[in-house]
Amino acid sequence: MKRIQLSIALAAAVVAATAVFFGGVARSPGDSNPSSRRADAVAAQLVNGFAAGNTADYVRELERRTAKGGQGNAQTLATLGLAYLQLVRERGDPSFYPKAQRALEGALRLDARDPYATTGLAALAASRHRFAEARSLAKEAVALSPSAAAPYGILGDALVELGRYEEAFAAFDRMASLKPSATAYARVSYARQLLGDTRGAEDAMKLAVEAAGPAVEPAAWSTVHLGNLQLEQGRLERAARLYRHALDRQAAYGPALGGLARVEFLRGKHRAAADLYREALAQAELPEFATGLGDTYAALGRAEAAEAAWKLSDKLEAAFARYGGRNDLETALFDLNHGRNLRSALERARAGQLERPSVEGEHVLAWALYKNGRCEEARSHSVRALRLGTKDVDAMLHRSLIERCLGNSEAAVAFRERALAANPYGLVAFGQSVP
Repeated sequence: MKRIQLSIALAAAVVAATAVFFGGVARSPGDSNPSSRRADAVAAQLVNGFAAGNTADYVRELERRTAKGGQGNAQTLATLGLAYLQLVRERGDPSFYPKAQRALEGALRLDARDPYATTGLAALAASRHRFAEARSLAKEAVALSPSAAAPYGILGDALVELGRYEEAFAAFDRMASLKPSATAYARVSYARQLLGDTRGAEDAMKLAVEAAGPAVEPAAWSTVHLGNLQLEQGRLERAARLYRHALDRQAAYGPALGGLARVEFLRGKHRAAADLYREALAQAELPEFATGLGDTYAALGRAEAAEAAWKLSDKLEAAFARYGGRNDLETALFDLNHGRNLRSALERARAGQLERPSVEGEHVLAWALYKNGRCEEARSHSVRALRLGTKDVDAMLHRSLIERCLGNSEAAVAFRERALAANPYGLVAFGQSVP
């Protein structure tokens, strides 16, 4: 693979706090209606995945508006669809996906060229892990509004999951050049992380925090992601400090609580970790919080509580699938890490990798093959999982086990050492997977 440019300059000026810093989607020019301008500002915030105030109240207002005027206008329906997607993010409730789809498709029936509706459908497809569909819809959104930044971000996200990294990183570059926002910097950070450039990833994420300015949720979200970069390097105190700072910006913020729970788990403070995971679940019922809680209970020797939490994770994943999500890789990885349903997990890992031929898809398939005793096949997929130079500790530890299975002791030691150099807490985090 040729070198990816990722040309965003770290010395570039950060968007001023008073600016509309999330690259919106341009509607027809010349609309001077104040309520229309406000709706555009709200939609621009929502299309980037952030609240524009009290989301539940705003949804009720938009629902009343559409009920009062029959079907409503395209702008109202598109914004309603985006607000439903925000509720999914805030609550972890995928039952809003069909509502979002109906509203966004209704907007397009009224205005086939509504850019927010098309971008919203692309975001919906990506949220459901339907990445080929997300790519197609994002390209449509780009064609409708080529100077808008948001569709390029969704396009890049989809291309990453489809394993088309050069195209993905070019889309992130284009997004950043159009609107150097928090979401653009975050995507550049992720691209650099995939390429193993940890320092560059941190630098870009720091710019994301700055770009968020005084906006509450964007600042908390960016700060959490900066904390995650610290956590993945085993810098527990730095990570905890950033998660606490995010909570100062937005109280009871689920991702920050989940981050602190992981920190406490790695420190061996399992009771504190369990308390934090329960708090995170109270904010948003996400499978990763339930899984983390179950793993923490297991570490405490509370087998029944662990099983209950893992069953909740299964239930949440089932709900995601019921409302249109595709999660073969996620459910396969959970089962593999917990030593259950190994044959079925391999089938799901194969299906998931075909849909998402990314480094993560290759990683899960390699792990599934190893757990089913197919080490030679596992190695070829592990090679592809690490082909970008990503410092994925689990993928490197899995590779170590695969090499050991094949009798390659030197390679096994080398990959284990690489993993622990990247994160000295790697084996603690890896605990559920150690055979």
